[in-house]
Amino acid sequence: MSLREGQEMMTELFEVPIDEAWRRVGHRGQAVAVESSLRTDGPDAGSRRIRLVNGDLDVELLPDRGLDVGQVRVAGIPLAWTSPTGFPPLVQEADAGGWLRAFGGGLLTTCGLLSYGAPSVDDGVEHPLHGRYSSLKAQVVRAEATDDEVVVEGVVREATVFGAHLEVRRRITSAIGSRTLRLEDVVVNRGAHAVEPMVLYHLNLGWPLVDEGTQLRSPATSVEPRDADAERGLDTWAHFPAPEDVYPEQVFRHELPEQQPVTVAVENRRGVGVRIAFDTGALPAMFQWRVAERNGHVVLGMEPATAPTILGRADARSRGMLRPLAPGAALQLGVEITATLGA
Repeated sequence: MSLREGQEMMTELFEVPIDEAWRRVGHRGQAVAVESSLRTDGPDAGSRRIRLVNGDLDVELLPDRGLDVGQVRVAGIPLAWTSPTGFPPLVQEADAGGWLRAFGGGLLTTCGLLSYGAPSVDDGVEHPLHGRYSSLKAQVVRAEATDDEVVVEGVVREATVFGAHLEVRRRITSAIGSRTLRLEDVVVNRGAHAVEPMVLYHLNLGWPLVDEGTQLRSPATSVEPRDADAERGLDTWAHFPAPEDVYPEQVFRHELPEQQPVTVAVENRRGVGVRIAFDTGALPAMFQWRVAERNGHVVLGMEPATAPTILGRADARSRGMLRPLAPGAALQLGVEITATLGA
């Protein structure tokens, strides 16, 4: 299968032309692979994993968490923050308790599909913190390495009898020889009535990428604090502070230019970095979440989203931020994540 239009065609693998690299390995799995496994111990025993290897890019996928992304390493360096909970099965509740007992972090935790942000009640329906997506299991329909890319595809459904029925067709790819991970979602309304989806991509970056002095470059035209704790850190939103014993979480809203591709860049003092690219036509909002608490919570979250509120579905409705998706209609979303290493 050829690469999709617009995706970068790579020419080298470990600094050798790809055609020549293939001649030097006994099996292509020596350098490029997609491997499925089952966890046999610990709080996530019985859950599936898919390992995607592309040269020095090593990616963990979580089919039982909606085909989200766990740890990602480039040249052995971990990029994602992972929490003390790991990735046990998530049973969502109306309050924050269920989420916080099973929020494993990882490079991507998808929030939605009907709500994200604070718990809320909308039209008599309770929506838990950050929605129910992380409790949904994906049906994996493709997992392979081709001549051009490593690719995993899956289907995730959030459905209720007599209620909303949303289907996500997720495609995760990396062009052979690249350090880029591309995630494409097509959200389809399979129900009989219009539904207003809400989706937020909770991208969680951690140490050693995130540490004192790590820089954030945002396309934002302005940055606003969520509350008093964020207000106190507003002057330093672009510079990660020195970790402390106690550090309150801070959330900032980034006002983005409309209807155009944008890129967010995070880079530490050693030149290790991540670029996050998306289109504000589909994801017009972005939030920044950071905690600089040295006992396990050194994390910088970048969160592209479909609506500029983090206060839940009821708030989005009251402010006219929900957009209906007609029966049979599709919403295309996605992000592209590129790891960078200094010379």
